[in-house]
Amino acid sequence: MSRPKLSSATGTSFKIDIPDGWFTTISVVSRKTYNHLVVVKYEFSGFTRSAKIIDTYGVQNEVMKDSRSGEVTLGIIPQEDPQTISIDAYYSTVGSVKGVTLEADKYRSNRANIITNNKPATAPKEFPDYTSFLIFVEDEPATTKAGDPEYDDVIIAVNILKGFQQASPAPPLDTGSEALTQTGKDAIKEYLDQYTKPGGPGPVIPIPPDGNVPPPVRPPVSPELAALPVAILGAGGSGLYIAMILDTLGIKYEILEGSSRIGGRLYTHNFPTNQGKYQYYDVGAMRYPDTSFMQRTFDLARNRLGLKDKMLPYLRANDNAFLHFNGVTVTKALNKATPLKADIFNQGQSKDGPVPDQYIAQGSGVFWDEILGDLRKLFVDNPFDVAYAKLKELDGHTVTSYLTFVKKIPYSVIKWYETMESRTGLFDASLTETVLASLVFNDPRFEGKTIDWFCFDGGSEIIHKAMTDRIQNQPILNHRAIAIKETDNGQSVTVTFDLSGGPRQVAVSQIEKKYSNVISTISLGCLRLVNLDNIYVSNAQQSAIRQLSYTPSIKIGLQFKTPWWEKLGIVGGQSSTDRPIRDVVYPSYGPDSSHSGTPAFQKSNCMIASYNGMQDSQRLGGLMKGRGTPEEKILLDLVMRDLAVLHNYPLDKLWEQYEDYYPWDFYRDQFQLGAFCQFGPGQFKDTYPQLTQPASRQQRLHFAGDATSTFHGWVAGALNSGWRSVLGLLQNHPEINPKPSENIIDKFKNLWGPSEEWDPKDLAVHNFIAQQLTAINTQQKP
Repeated sequence: MSRPKLSSATGTSFKIDIPDGWFTTISVVSRKTYNHLVVVKYEFSGFTRSAKIIDTYGVQNEVMKDSRSGEVTLGIIPQEDPQTISIDAYYSTVGSVKGVTLEADKYRSNRANIITNNKPATAPKEFPDYTSFLIFVEDEPATTKAGDPEYDDVIIAVNILKGFQQASPAPPLDTGSEALTQTGKDAIKEYLDQYTKPGGPGPVIPIPPDGNVPPPVRPPVSPELAALPVAILGAGGSGLYIAMILDTLGIKYEILEGSSRIGGRLYTHNFPTNQGKYQYYDVGAMRYPDTSFMQRTFDLARNRLGLKDKMLPYLRANDNAFLHFNGVTVTKALNKATPLKADIFNQGQSKDGPVPDQYIAQGSGVFWDEILGDLRKLFVDNPFDVAYAKLKELDGHTVTSYLTFVKKIPYSVIKWYETMESRTGLFDASLTETVLASLVFNDPRFEGKTIDWFCFDGGSEIIHKAMTDRIQNQPILNHRAIAIKETDNGQSVTVTFDLSGGPRQVAVSQIEKKYSNVISTISLGCLRLVNLDNIYVSNAQQSAIRQLSYTPSIKIGLQFKTPWWEKLGIVGGQSSTDRPIRDVVYPSYGPDSSHSGTPAFQKSNCMIASYNGMQDSQRLGGLMKGRGTPEEKILLDLVMRDLAVLHNYPLDKLWEQYEDYYPWDFYRDQFQLGAFCQFGPGQFKDTYPQLTQPASRQQRLHFAGDATSTFHGWVAGALNSGWRSVLGLLQNHPEINPKPSENIIDKFKNLWGPSEEWDPKDLAVHNFIAQQLTAINTQQKP
């Protein structure tokens, strides 16, 4: 069996050869008060990366840090090809460490001793094979006094594990994940059948019996055009993930972001008023369930970015949190203990409310537990394909229409369910979408199984920061795409960017840049505003871009002097109300000793004072006009008043605790124009097939982002869409392969694994049909 080995060692310069599939970590300790520098270079597949590990001048016995990421452990993920790691040690008795100003040649450490350790043959099989190298470095022989130990100025630990990220059979999908992926597969199958079987709406496109479609037939591309980079529009999770993939494949690219920040909906706001480690809240993605449909997200965070130790338990529930409806406030514990017929919120007709008493006696939770529970139970009582077919029969219904016409439930009861269990207006969404979403978190086949939820220490922004740190080409900010056109007779794509939104004045406010292909990850609402007149986008694709629904959503974060809610027994979880703020989310991270007044408490003193969507969010979002405006003064006053009522907390004392606020409306953000997808009845099958095919006469414009995934609304959907868009790029443009002798698609599959959403052969047929239809349609144009 091939194992890591030391291939060369000269002085304090070492080379270690690592086979494919092994995971490497490197940590360094400086034992002296002067500066040390350890340079690590790792080469694989013709690429070279480097890292500089440094210490702090004047500090002894310090764990040194990567100068770019600040991490104390450098992690190198497994590769398909073997790697070579080079390590060089230097020191300096003078100079500043911030700029890594060590003069390497002049101050190279003098000598070293290395100890190699392999896993004993008798170790338990459940532990991975490993090889470790301990490198003990000495700086100058003259500094060693009699009796002093040698080789202890710097200690470098290199640990290499086998099988850390080896391909293995994926665990069975939970019911929700399986149903979501089946939704996409059915939509694609129905679409493909329209063009591969007689009797469809268009021409029959012959497909080889084995499904192996031929490569595209196009005029040869000149070397100059073939060498153009790929443009990735948008530096959110999907765009950064695509960049990581292209790096491993050796494909040149540029990431261009319209706004002044990286991350998209991986957005954490750090309060500037009284700064500290936990003085933030997640404006965007904030919680991550450890379910099968999140596999790619957890692989990214844990394995590829090394953020496993940054994952904290997310506290979803707390019985001391409050419910406030119809002017009545109770704790969740009291609500659970009170008989339903007691009508604690005075909503029944016997208490002058609108809801018939027989429904009050059942409780509003019957909506999720029994009404939708009966639809989830289909997957317990029937084989999956039978249950899924039964659910699809209801695809034309919204939640409201199903409750009205199928379940014969009065309108007042439907609105009561919606108020207590959902968001105002959300029952107008697709019934099947709602059931599928509930399946992900309430799998009837695994009743009683606990799902672990996580958040990130430092907020979700640490994900995009880690991704940005690992890609070769940094995102180019303040480049807003305003037009995309085909150039060079369709063999290239030119994008026009508006630079006027940047922080500085520029001589030219618009520029054009030419690319071999463009992958757009920007939201469809924003793409709708881009001029696509001069690039072929089918009528069906244009309709999909225009029609796909995005859910309104807002968050309003507040910073207080102390987490006063902890005195009420609330740590984590959330409270709910029918007042405008709707949901309050308490932090799951902390405590923060860097902020005055908080060491005695358990969690951060920053909360999400309002988290809501649909009509509720649109009304509060209309008040978000900018700090200091009359509208936002009204907004802040409303939020504080609602918090006081919800928590039975004196309003004056609440204002005494107040420090800062930060509101966010995704629909009012010019770079989002909506929070996340929420398909309407029947909409999925008419949009998903169109947006998963590339546009332009030569298929050079590709669409990505969570809206083009079956897992829309989640980071997993953004990543899955990135996987699909890159595979589509490779299938459509074999000329983009930097090593023609190498099977780049096999390499992609080995490095980035399979996708539960797509079979590569189905995607190839999907792309082939797009090629053929585009050729037919563009020839018919005058």
